[in-house]
Amino acid sequence: MDDTSATKPSPHSKTRQRAGKRPTAGQYLEYAITRALGLVLRHIPVDAASAIGGAVLGTIMPLTSRNTRAMENMAFAMPEKSEAEIRALTKAMWHHLGRVFGEAFQIDRLTDDISRVELPADFDHYKARVADGAIAAALHLGNWEIAGSLPRKAGLEIAGVYQKLHNPMVEDYLRQMRESAYPKGLYSKGPELGHTLIQLARKGAGVGIVADFREKRGIGVNFFGHPAFATPLPAMLARMAGKPLIVGAVVRTKGVHFRAMLEEVPVNVTDDRDRDIAEATQALHDVYERWIRETPSQWMWTHRKWARSNRRELTVNTASASDGASVSIPPSAEIAPSAADERPPATAARQPAVHND
Repeated sequence: MDDTSATKPSPHSKTRQRAGKRPTAGQYLEYAITRALGLVLRHIPVDAASAIGGAVLGTIMPLTSRNTRAMENMAFAMPEKSEAEIRALTKAMWHHLGRVFGEAFQIDRLTDDISRVELPADFDHYKARVADGAIAAALHLGNWEIAGSLPRKAGLEIAGVYQKLHNPMVEDYLRQMRESAYPKGLYSKGPELGHTLIQLARKGAGVGIVADFREKRGIGVNFFGHPAFATPLPAMLARMAGKPLIVGAVVRTKGVHFRAMLEEVPVNVTDDRDRDIAEATQALHDVYERWIRETPSQWMWTHRKWARSNRRELTVNTASASDGASVSIPPSAEIAPSAADERPPATAARQPAVHND
């Protein structure tokens, strides 16, 4: 594979994937609603778009079943919180996520306007650290889309990994707004993704991954004191490419103003590749947990991160196929690259998507 094919998605891949599939009536309706929202929210001041989104979702979503799930997850993770505290935090979460929704229609403008983000005092240290490329692991905290502005501010051209939407028309519409923030391309999961990302990182690009969601084919971590599912992809890429693993988040301070947080996660390189990746993945989730505890109302509590079910509590050693996943540490045959250390494990190639709710 030449350099061009290794770093750019095929221009015909979208056509092949959608050939013979006409959008459904429901998808047309969803697209029409999205475009109507875009017509309004994209053409008013971003502060107003954010406020409208927050007011709407903050009013409607606490009445839905997803709010019940969010409260259950929050109580599971933070049993020290009272019911009243959890109810208030989940209500604040929906208001915050509504703001993120309203801001999404102007995300290209927000990522260009770094004046809305307060940078950490040691930003120059991280700027120098990522000069030759890095793996940037974000999480669904604050406005994770705006976190893409941090590598740009550091002079790092970045590629993004994301979960493609089921609706191809909405996918294309929203993708167009995000592409400018990722000069090295936006990539959805596929059989060649891991190899492509490693090549990008080795050539000095940044690779951005939102890696806090449940990955059912991933590995086990301890998260808020409980076994949870996690993707090893950020740690694996950092180790294989020999680049730093940087955790980043942009949390809301007030309105459409934010504060950036950055931290490097050490990635060991020893003879035990599986252990190195598992330890780095755990360290990454330790940072995630610490930041979420600082601003719990700004994390997305609705997804099923933990290894549990309605039938019984699961652990990373007992989760079985009957529950849809296993989160035990994969054996070397699954996670180790080829002898040439050029191609990532087959499991990682299947699992880079980070939205697995």
